[in-house]
Amino acid sequence: MARAKGKPAAVKPAPAKPGDTAPAGKEGIAAAFARNPSRKVAKEMLVLELRRLRAMFTEISERYVANAEGEIAAVIDAVEGKSLPVARVERMLEVVRALSVKPRKGRRKDLARIETTAATLRKEIGE
Repeated sequence: MARAKGKPAAVKPAPAKPGDTAPAGKEGIAAAFARNPSRKVAKEMLVLELRRLRAMFTEISERYVANAEGEIAAVIDAVEGKSLPVARVERMLEVVRALSVKPRKGRRKDLARIETTAATLRKEIGE
């Protein structure tokens, strides 16, 4: 083979032998992914996915809490900024006092009840 000036000669890779463990080319990679992963690799993949799931859950819950707190803050601002009739204030107090939650249990339905109460108060104010 003749070489061009300054360039090394092209070398062809040796053909893969039946006993070789390293697959060659795209077909070999596809075959490697087609095989079932070992127990250790599968476990590591599961742990990574669970960590990703946990991070997503944390992000979603933080945004959910921020939105709910914003709703309550908007109601507070509206109550402080408006002159409301006594009857309306008493109705709103009844709604808040009727709220039954158990914060120590950390239940989703308690969060939903708080959200519903905030929405009811917002409607009562007219916002």
